[in-house]
Amino acid sequence: MNTHKYYLIKDLAQKTGLSSDTIRFYEKKNLLKPSFRGHNNYRYYDENTFKRLVFIKRCRALDISLNEIETLLELEQQPSQSCHAVNQLIEQHIEQVTDKIMEFQKFQQQLIQLRASCSTTQSIDSCQILKQLEAEK
Repeated sequence: MNTHKYYLIKDLAQKTGLSSDTIRFYEKKNLLKPSFRGHNNYRYYDENTFKRLVFIKRCRALDISLNEIETLLELEQQPSQSCHAVNQLIEQHIEQVTDKIMEFQKFQQQLIQLRASCSTTQSIDSCQILKQLEAEK
C-alpha cells in the first residue's frame, strides 16, 4: 500500500502561499520537479518537493538569488562535505546586503535633502524638488 502524500500544484500553492505560476517558474528553472505525471497529465509533487519549495521561498525572502539557491541545493546533495562553501556563499550575500544598505542610506539622504529644498507653501511652478529632478547634472 502506497502511503506517500502527493500534491497537485494548486495544493502546493495553497500550502506555501506561492502562486502556481511561481511554482511553475521554479520548475522551469530546474529548482524542483514533479514526482510524476498522472494519466490526466497533471503534475504530482511529493513531500520532498514541498520542503524544497519552502526552502526556496525562505531563501527568496532573504533576497538570495536563484543562482545562489541552485548552488545551495547542489551543495545539499553532498551531505558529508564541509559546510565551508555554504558559509562562504552566505558571507558573500551578507556583503551584498551590506552594500545595498549603504546604497539605500545614500538614497535616503538624497531624498531628505531633496525634500528640504522645497516648502509646502510654494506653487508647483516654483517647486524646487521638481526643478532639481529635471535639472541636468
